[in-house]
Amino acid sequence: MVRHMRYILILPGLITYIFFLIVPLGIMTVMSFFKPVWPGYKMEFTVSNYLSYLTSPQFTTMLINTLYTSIGTAFICLAIGFPFAYCYTFKVKSQRAKNYIIMFLLAPFLIDWTIRSVAWLSILGEGGVLNSLLLSSGLISKPLKILFTPAALFIIWVQTNLLFMIFPINLALGRLDPEMIDAARVLKAPPHRVIYDIIFKAALPGVICGFIFVFVNTIGDYVTPALWAGGMQTLGLSVSTYASQFLWPQASAAGIILLIVCIIILYILLKIVDIKKLVYE
Repeated sequence: MVRHMRYILILPGLITYIFFLIVPLGIMTVMSFFKPVWPGYKMEFTVSNYLSYLTSPQFTTMLINTLYTSIGTAFICLAIGFPFAYCYTFKVKSQRAKNYIIMFLLAPFLIDWTIRSVAWLSILGEGGVLNSLLLSSGLISKPLKILFTPAALFIIWVQTNLLFMIFPINLALGRLDPEMIDAARVLKAPPHRVIYDIIFKAALPGVICGFIFVFVNTIGDYVTPALWAGGMQTLGLSVSTYASQFLWPQASAAGIILLIVCIIILYILLKIVDIKKLVYE
């Protein structure tokens, strides 16, 4: 019994994985080859769902928009999150201060998503907090139109996903001995070499892990672009549109294509560094 205990322990997770991921994915794959007949499908094999989707004039635009916004959000989160994680790891010495910072970062996630979405109207609207501050400071002469533009999408996604970039980088930097940084400075290493060769390379598994978290969270998000991006079309939004019209085969085909795009990007990212180094050498 003891010998087989490790297999028994993974059984609940394995069952969950099979029934809630493998089985639905299999059903979606099979359905993507059915003939769409509104409102439903006809069980006749066809590849027209894939051909019509890949050859549609909108596909290239949707693919570019999807990759541009998702990858762009990940890079913005990296640009903000890396310095923050570095300061949090090495500059903040008080554990109490670190706890307060974590509470501050987690606070937005304690608020319902619907309330957070509506709150952006009072923050990014023409009469919102951001425009009021810019007008009062004299930086602008008239309110900026931020809502219902790609800029609004980036702002909302960065705020939502920044935490998923900070934590993995913090975890990776926490494994770095600060004395290595001090030793490099004592040996007169240029600052850019210290940052890249020691700090960034040590944080690279966390960077890739955070990049994956942000990318996966955004590439399939269709609600936020639908609400705030001003009509921008993405692959995730096309899946939602087909599903809302009960065109299940076409929605399944679009979903499989989105999954393939995501897997290709993840494969490239995982080739850069072994993210298992984030936990152990």
